[in-house]
Amino acid sequence: MLKFDANLRWMFNEWPMRERYAAAARCGFKGVEVAFPYENPLPEARALLDDNGLALVQVLTWSDWAKGEVGIGCHPGREAEFRASVDQALEYAVPLKCPLVHATAGLVPAGVERARAYDVFHANLAYAADQAAPHGIDIIIEPVSHQRFAGFLMTRIDEGLAIIRAVGRPNVKLCFDFFHVYMEEGAVAEKMELAWPHIGHVQVGDPPLRNEPGTGEINNDYFLGLLEKKGWDRWIGCEYKPSGHTLDSLGWAARFGIRGRGAAAA
Repeated sequence: MLKFDANLRWMFNEWPMRERYAAAARCGFKGVEVAFPYENPLPEARALLDDNGLALVQVLTWSDWAKGEVGIGCHPGREAEFRASVDQALEYAVPLKCPLVHATAGLVPAGVERARAYDVFHANLAYAADQAAPHGIDIIIEPVSHQRFAGFLMTRIDEGLAIIRAVGRPNVKLCFDFFHVYMEEGAVAEKMELAWPHIGHVQVGDPPLRNEPGTGEINNDYFLGLLEKKGWDRWIGCEYKPSGHTLDSLGWAARFGIRGRGAAAA
């Protein structure tokens, strides 16, 4: 059976962050994605997971989202800062047994040629992969649609694959997000087949509003069925904005053991 994790940046926003872990667990989630667990000291981060029987699935390299940053991996002049964020991510990922560190590329800075930004990201990815490899951790990169962030370094699957091949590290893999793929390129099944050998993580969110599966334009049952047929046994991240209360957005996942309204009452 496919297994799903809850992205706590997007879901369970009806609760303060520290309470979202317990809310997710009450709904039957066994894993969570937490962008920046570094906001808590490591022992507290561990307790939030252990006390709720949760696995930590993915963390992000730090950037200042409050200032509009969505990653700094491709920013010339900030290589040392990015690499420090990789080290920080691994300081948490290793003891917490988190299998994925998402190296966020970011927007191409104003005045910087895209080719230069690619070169910076390439070198930074190589560093991240080499630091993560001894711990069995994969570095994830993700093409992001123009609809979400205009000017992001990668928008198409083939661009992500080109970087992965150029870096040449087996633990650099692709995050295949249904929402971004559909919004940028369509042909989700075709792109999944093309990227399959390099996919390290899958995320769901139904376009065009990125709400829960079943509320938008794609046949999620079909694509989830493809994953099952291909033997996908890793996590699938629920990276969507609930169309209403989070507890009312989980009906689609009942057949996967996820429970909604009534299961995680405040």
